[in-house]
Amino acid sequence: MTLLDVQDLEVHFRAGGLPLPGRSPRLVRAVNGVSFTLAPGEALGLVGESGCGKSTLGRAILRLGEITGGAIRFGGADVASGGRAGVARLRRETAMIFQDPYGALNPRMAVGEAIAEVLRVHRKVPRDRIPARVAELLTLVGLRPEHAGRRPVELSGGQCQRVGIARALAVEPRLIIADECVAALDVSIQAQIINLLIELKARMNLALIFIAHDLAVVRRLCDRVAVMYLGRIVEEGAAEAVFAAPKHPYTQALVRAIPEIDPDRTLPADLLGGEPPSPLDLPPGCAFHPRCPFAMAECRAGAPPALRPVDGRFTACHLYPAIPAN
Repeated sequence: MTLLDVQDLEVHFRAGGLPLPGRSPRLVRAVNGVSFTLAPGEALGLVGESGCGKSTLGRAILRLGEITGGAIRFGGADVASGGRAGVARLRRETAMIFQDPYGALNPRMAVGEAIAEVLRVHRKVPRDRIPARVAELLTLVGLRPEHAGRRPVELSGGQCQRVGIARALAVEPRLIIADECVAALDVSIQAQIINLLIELKARMNLALIFIAHDLAVVRRLCDRVAVMYLGRIVEEGAAEAVFAAPKHPYTQALVRAIPEIDPDRTLPADLLGGEPPSPLDLPPGCAFHPRCPFAMAECRAGAPPALRPVDGRFTACHLYPAIPAN
């Protein structure tokens, strides 16, 4: 069964204001033909460098921004072109956890009122049941009912993120998109939030899209991984398979860079170098070829084929299967 089906999704932004007469507008192709599916209760990790389009993709799926093209189906319903009714249904069954736990909350509003607001808007419980439901949600995420009367400034970053998770759970979602939700937290607090998400996912059969830079966190939390580079998914598959033997050279470089507690370990000399090209001026052919140690003439001449199955994964690369697996 498929809960979320994304096909050929595109999100483009016009750069530099209005174009000059006779010139075409310059476009940033933030998301450029992304396709994947997600089953109920499944966790998908979305990884890649800053600027690759991860957060834009997550917001586009929840229709928090306009999309340029493609299809999004949630629970079998078209939410890309289904009008206001489709988007309204999507908002009742999905939620997002944001990166900045303080910025996601109104500093003038007690956290209990912030959660109650969601319950009122979506009419999840009768009005007289709202205080009890707020207490239940706070307890569910590891806080105490008395935290309801506190404002965000009175809480730690980890506690604020727990409030953010409680607000997301208030709509009783089938899908949560977590956008770098532990990046701003201390390492020990990160572990607590990750363990909480694992517990909630199992208890509530939640589908989860977890956007992150930290591949070690993704490996612990997610069932599958999709690796993005400049708006495209270049490798996708089961998390353990991708981390054990990455196929795409970009994925190989990311996996080699995962920190390990080993004083004798040195980073390999062929780690990924340089900066990604400007999304306003992508190189011809494969966008990764200027940084790829395996690049050949074919990579410069044309874009790689769409994701194709390779050893139980999907990889978009001219070089495969010549790439040595690590």
